[in-house]
Amino acid sequence: MRPRRFWHAPALVLALALLGYGISLPVEQESRWLLFLWIGGPLAGLVLISRFSDTPPGSDLARTVARLGAVVMIGFLMLSLQLLRQQFVQAGVISNYIVTSADGSTTSNVRPVLATQRVVRGAILDRRGRTLAESVSVNGIARRTYPLAAQYDMTAFGQVLGFFSPRYGQSGLEATYNAYLSGERGNEWQMLLSEWTGEGQRGNSLTLTLDAELQARVAALLGDRRGAVVVLDPRSGAILALVSRPGFDPSQLVVDPAAPDLAAERRRVSDYWSQLNRDDSGQPLLNRATQGRYPPGSTFKTVTAVAVLEHPLQGQPNQITCPNEYFPQPDAPPIVNAVDNLGARIGEPATLERVYAFSCNTAFAQYAVRLGAERLAEVAQRFNIFTPDRVPTGFRPLRDVPSEPSLLAVRPDFLDQPRALADTGYGQGQLLVTPLQMALVAAAIANDGVMMQPYLVQRITRPDGSEIWRASPNGIRRVMSSGNARRMRDYMAAVAQYGFGSVISQFVPQPVGGKSGTAEHVPGAPPHAWFIAIGPIDAPRYAVAVIIEQGGEGSGAAARLAGEVLAAAFAVE
Repeated sequence: MRPRRFWHAPALVLALALLGYGISLPVEQESRWLLFLWIGGPLAGLVLISRFSDTPPGSDLARTVARLGAVVMIGFLMLSLQLLRQQFVQAGVISNYIVTSADGSTTSNVRPVLATQRVVRGAILDRRGRTLAESVSVNGIARRTYPLAAQYDMTAFGQVLGFFSPRYGQSGLEATYNAYLSGERGNEWQMLLSEWTGEGQRGNSLTLTLDAELQARVAALLGDRRGAVVVLDPRSGAILALVSRPGFDPSQLVVDPAAPDLAAERRRVSDYWSQLNRDDSGQPLLNRATQGRYPPGSTFKTVTAVAVLEHPLQGQPNQITCPNEYFPQPDAPPIVNAVDNLGARIGEPATLERVYAFSCNTAFAQYAVRLGAERLAEVAQRFNIFTPDRVPTGFRPLRDVPSEPSLLAVRPDFLDQPRALADTGYGQGQLLVTPLQMALVAAAIANDGVMMQPYLVQRITRPDGSEIWRASPNGIRRVMSSGNARRMRDYMAAVAQYGFGSVISQFVPQPVGGKSGTAEHVPGAPPHAWFIAIGPIDAPRYAVAVIIEQGGEGSGAAARLAGEVLAAAFAVE
């Protein structure tokens, strides 16, 4: 009589659950899949071998052969599952997988690119229908062209559009939407017919939220200075301009197959690629607007101010002082203001509006200590500024191009010290944020307290003009009450009217609001200059974030640039 094995059924169910869940994991979690495979496979094998051990006495040879066969079968099963995952379940993802390094350069599988050289890729158009990129076929070989290159400096569009190169792969929108642009997705029937008939395959087109005129103007305003500018519609999250400097010209990475000297043409492209990747190039492949992470300086006082308003019992908004020095803990150096005797300029009684308008460090350090680490972190997380242990797996602030999450601190325990918490409250500490995220902070205030999901692609259309997909505005969450959003707009208006940032009002005819930031980053180096802005203040249509690397005080160059950007946005309406 066979012994009863009560553990067989639950062990087999557990093994199948591990294997079933693991095989569906994304390629970024390959190590977890292998762990599940090496746990689930042997566990299932143990059940199988245990069954063979129940053969009648006197059949030792049969039992040994059966066990050996079971071991071979388990190994074959595990190998088959790995091949099934790579060749079928994740085949498309692995084939199109793109790795973006810290300097913005990308590594991807060039085989899909080579296979689509004869495909006339879909066009990329701006919000007004102006063609930013399209493909033409020369002797049966398709290549990317940029019709606006004669009108605009294409380095303004490089990080957004990205490049498409048989040699160097893809980046930007060309990479993210490659399946649509090549026709592999959204136009499958036509692709199948083209394989049978031999006709040229055509891809689908993207219509962006970007305004080409505004993008070019903003890039010209930023000029040769390193930095980034983001302009978005706070009501929808649509990105109207996304500029990063230094940039690159995607047309310079395209080989013209009709060039008289093809070898020289290839050398030209190779030289340009080498130039982009030189150590002294300034990382032009890095999209500073979405991937560059900087200390925000005093622009982060906007988040601290929201936390104070959302927690008035602890924050006590209008019971504040602006001393020359503040000691959050006795064994640490004091926190000081950027301007001597700033409290006298603010006047008495000090209020949240006044200390915000004149950017008092010691006041906001006090606010942060009053709130405590947990409350400040909770409000920052509403804005998608996370402590490192709370960043959602695979989180991307912007899905259309590579983007990085913003961090409240680098170390999970950093805010445990009062001095570190105080530093964070006025925008220093270990804060690392992207210009896009600070634009979203301003946009949430402009949009009555609701932060919208940012997006670059408005719609995707087939070659015949029929629509495959259209974006719809999507609210991420309410980050503050409507009343507190209204108060914050008043505070930002005060900055533009009489505070450290009033220079912005010289460039725009309509009332606007903003907040300057001067961010220390490397001892001895000039600080980064920040400014966030909204306008017009009574019914905001634009939210702006500006950073100029090592640009000095934010109330100077950055405030002027923000005013010029808003003026350009009003002009192209």
